[in-house]
Amino acid sequence: MLFKELIEQEGLEGVFSKTNISTENLKRLLNEEFDKLNRVKALGFLLILEREYKDIDVNDLRQKIKLYYAEHAPADDKVVMIPASSTTGDGSSFSFFKLFIIATILAGSYYLYTQGKLNSLLNQVEDKKESFNDSKALETNATEAEAKRVVVEKSKPESVHIQTPITPKIKSSKLSEDESKKNTKIATTNIENNKSVASVVQEVSKDFLAHEANKTDKNMQDNTKEVVPPITTVTIHPTRGMLWYGFINLKTKKRREFMKKVSTPFTIGNSQWLLVTGHGYVEIISEAKTVENADNKKHYFLIDSTDIKEISKKEFRKLNGHRGW
Repeated sequence: MLFKELIEQEGLEGVFSKTNISTENLKRLLNEEFDKLNRVKALGFLLILEREYKDIDVNDLRQKIKLYYAEHAPADDKVVMIPASSTTGDGSSFSFFKLFIIATILAGSYYLYTQGKLNSLLNQVEDKKESFNDSKALETNATEAEAKRVVVEKSKPESVHIQTPITPKIKSSKLSEDESKKNTKIATTNIENNKSVASVVQEVSKDFLAHEANKTDKNMQDNTKEVVPPITTVTIHPTRGMLWYGFINLKTKKRREFMKKVSTPFTIGNSQWLLVTGHGYVEIISEAKTVENADNKKHYFLIDSTDIKEISKKEFRKLNGHRGW
């Protein structure tokens, strides 16, 4: 099917809706008004027509265009070098230059993937479009002094007093000899019994007091142990100039990065976080502990409400889905 036959069959508007070639340029091709076009545009329109209409034949029109511009080329026209391409009957073309571009893109993507930077690049593009909801969970109005404050209360031990029973005294009186002997015997028996009871009471009291003393000492020791509060806030304090660092929420997989040289407190909440720093000149301060580093190496941490734990790069990638930052 020739170009004229296509126009008669589809109409100018029909060809325009499929190829996006304006009706004015289609008329110029149809009327062979090549002086109102340029060589690149005219030949490009033919390639579009061949791509959209597989059964069209525009070879004669292509030869006319080439012949026209060969005859009407200006004397000082500059020669333009373009890569040679092989064009099949269906209009598809391929060249060494395109192959080189594709190979370069694939090599660059593989390098970024092996360095763990491809996902980071994609996530940065996504983060530019979406607001990071976890930033509200991280940033807080808490000051560094409040982040360092730890309150530990100790209870006062209570002492226990036991009153030892007192042996009653026996009043003497004037009695007969027999009654006196009898009373003396009874009194002796009572004294012995009282001594026996007193010794038992004293021994029991001694054991009880010893037990209570041990119990009190144990309570005092338990109360003197420092109560470790949960971690609710961490403060990132750069100790040498500007510091890059980033947080990753292990639950939502959202990430946020910062570039600061001042102390900044963050609220941890009930989530688990991965923290990575650009260098090690930093202090990480919380209610429970403070982590201090002083080197130029990158460091990785796992932070939750119970601990700030430094981990290896391998552990970081495993927790982050085998990806780097």
